[in-house]
Amino acid sequence: MKVLLSDNNMKTILEAISLEMIRLDEFHYPEEQLQSKWFGNEPATTDAIQQAEERLQVTLPEDYKEFLAIANGFHAFSDIEPTFHTVAYIDYLKNKDAELIQIWKETGNEDIAHVLTQSILIAGFEEEQQFLIIPPSEENKHWRYWKFASWFPGEEPFDNLEDYFENALEFLNETE
Repeated sequence: MKVLLSDNNMKTILEAISLEMIRLDEFHYPEEQLQSKWFGNEPATTDAIQQAEERLQVTLPEDYKEFLAIANGFHAFSDIEPTFHTVAYIDYLKNKDAELIQIWKETGNEDIAHVLTQSILIAGFEEEQQFLIIPPSEENKHWRYWKFASWFPGEEPFDNLEDYFENALEFLNETE
């Protein structure tokens, strides 16, 4: 099995997030992660990514595949950020949490419910916050990236995955 290789800014950002996680000491981390100063999983293989794409019947966005080539999952870095799952675990939100979609339908927000039905949950299953990627559609020609939390009304959009991680790093840097 071949491991994807990626050389980009995202790894630098994730390394900086790992250092901030150690500085803030919000969670109890395994000694191995503290020693390595890294809170991501081993990189995903091209086979694992292709299997997920076949299972989901979609071509995942390039920046998410870059993330998987760096870390096939990443520990939550604060109480208000989700845990990123391995590529084998991601799925459409409708398969992981149909109740959340139903709640949005019942509150009369059909537009959000419709988008949630199309979205893929990549972080935060059974957590208070999730990170979703939404495939292109007739209305939106590009992938969309949403942080979605039970304690935050509606979605928090990001331009891309790197934008999300940069935003999270800025927040961690500002935290005492």
